[in-house]
Amino acid sequence: MKSAFFLLVPALLSTLLFSSWTPPASHAQFRNSYSGRQLPPARPGGGGGGARPAAGGPAGVYPQALFNGKVVRWVQDQMPLKVYLSKGSSIDGFLDEELGVPRTNVDGKHRWPHLVAEIIDNGQINNLPMADGFVEPHYEAALQGINYWKAFEKEGLFQFVLTNDPSDADIYVFWTHHFVNKLGLGLFANDIRGYTSKEIFDYKLILQGKQPLFQPVVILLRTSNQQGAPMSNDKMRASAGHEFGHALGIDQHSTNPYDLMSVYYGRGVLSNNDAATIRYIYKRQPDYIP
Repeated sequence: MKSAFFLLVPALLSTLLFSSWTPPASHAQFRNSYSGRQLPPARPGGGGGGARPAAGGPAGVYPQALFNGKVVRWVQDQMPLKVYLSKGSSIDGFLDEELGVPRTNVDGKHRWPHLVAEIIDNGQINNLPMADGFVEPHYEAALQGINYWKAFEKEGLFQFVLTNDPSDADIYVFWTHHFVNKLGLGLFANDIRGYTSKEIFDYKLILQGKQPLFQPVVILLRTSNQQGAPMSNDKMRASAGHEFGHALGIDQHSTNPYDLMSVYYGRGVLSNNDAATIRYIYKRQPDYIP
């Protein structure tokens, strides 16, 4: 049995290395297509979206932001992130052959990245229908919500740009009138306005030369409110900002209802806790990357 001293020293060294981390030289080839696979994802398509908040959580950085205590974030080699914010496009028309319901059902959220990769590879991305309930102001409201996170570019945490090329993006934003479960039942009786699905990969294995099949991160935003009317611009801004926080790496929800990254969307803008949390994530060595 090891002594307490020998257990403590590695822990102290780990803490020192962790807090002063600088990125190692990487020979990894980051995404240039959505075909081929060598390294399986650490978690297929999970995180973000409609999960309920975990118990506890101090003020400031909230622990729910991490995936099992591990950091998930994009790395510098992936910057700038390319974001395709569609102008009302829906991917609900692609059906699960066994269930007969949209493949975008929330119980199959882990499959969304693969669905979008298929749509891109099949050349269908330019011929998607408009989502019911989408109105033009929704696009601008969603863009404003996404741009809540732009301020952190000045701190060197990350970079992202919009792209008009739907075949070449890292993060895709599509729309749905309302969400359904695997039975095809509509989820109307809650205020969940969006979901985010992303695969993540072990960064250490990538640095060792393992090449994953990077998948697109997929955000779906709901166009209608609980009464079936178009979602208000204020709520759309909040939901887009919330979901983009998940896309950037915040894994689950803050338990503080005043945070944008809580299931209650806070006051509709980034809180001090949200800001502290994204800084915490991006100033630490990633364990996983999307």
